[in-house]
Amino acid sequence: MAVHVVMRITFLLLLTTYELAEAAAPMAKPNCSDSCGDIYIPYPFGKTTDCYLNDWFRIVCNETGGSPKAFLPRIGMEVLEINITDPYNDYYFWNDPGLVRLNVPIISSYCKSSSSGNIGGVDISGSPFFFSSYRDKFISVGCDNLALMTSIDPMLVVGCKSNCVDKSMIQDIELKHCSGINCCMTTIPSGIQVLNASFRSIKVENKVSEECKYAFLADDKWLSSEDITYNVQLLEYVPVVLEWTASDFITVDPDELRRRNSEGYPTLYGTQYYYCLKGYQGNPYLPTGCQVMILTIPLPPPLKHLAHKVKELSLQVI
Repeated sequence: MAVHVVMRITFLLLLTTYELAEAAAPMAKPNCSDSCGDIYIPYPFGKTTDCYLNDWFRIVCNETGGSPKAFLPRIGMEVLEINITDPYNDYYFWNDPGLVRLNVPIISSYCKSSSSGNIGGVDISGSPFFFSSYRDKFISVGCDNLALMTSIDPMLVVGCKSNCVDKSMIQDIELKHCSGINCCMTTIPSGIQVLNASFRSIKVENKVSEECKYAFLADDKWLSSEDITYNVQLLEYVPVVLEWTASDFITVDPDELRRRNSEGYPTLYGTQYYYCLKGYQGNPYLPTGCQVMILTIPLPPPLKHLAHKVKELSLQVI
């Protein structure tokens, strides 16, 4: 009989482990909506007054014309995703503050959709947002093309060159990955808040190119799945990752950070971000802070049925 008792207790303990309910830490302020369609909205972002930290983090949710879309009206861009980075589960360990993924316009020059000269460009100076040097690449598409990022620190030069070769002469895979044939890419420095571009001919570098050219920043994960050399002319926007911090508007002292089970870490451009300690999850920007992570594993229906039968059998034997 003792053996049957042990079996019953062991099985019930296993059942309890599987059926643990996850007590998720709140990510938005109390009584505030935390979503716009499929977009999750953690504090300091929010949709209504008292739900966001300040106007930079205000989200407008446009629910007309199909699926809801989220926008940051202060910078005039559509939001695709918002994250509070967990550095312990992230490929870019210790390098990311919070992240927001946006649709950012493409810069074009002498293309059919534009008059002579450049159109496009982004300036988010003074905001808590910075183009991510770890997540984004500077891309330019065009033949005989020297593209330079402008309106950044004059001591920095960011750009790339692309040569002219007909598509039939090389493999598509080279074009797809922007190897320098009709398309080029390069990394960007940290702390950039202005995106603009100038285009020149490689053959005569002082001559302004009057052929159609494109330049943009793009999320490197998006780049890995796109044939940008030939698809860019069909696009107006591309996904770009911005880093965000809130330390210019809110400061949490070390004692309070410890109470929230979180820490602060400085960026390379002079701001600080907060994150949950390892083993905790939640929002370090809220007083509720971060809570112990609980792993939830739903019990599959066949095991639930088996559990019911085993409990019945155990009761009968005992």
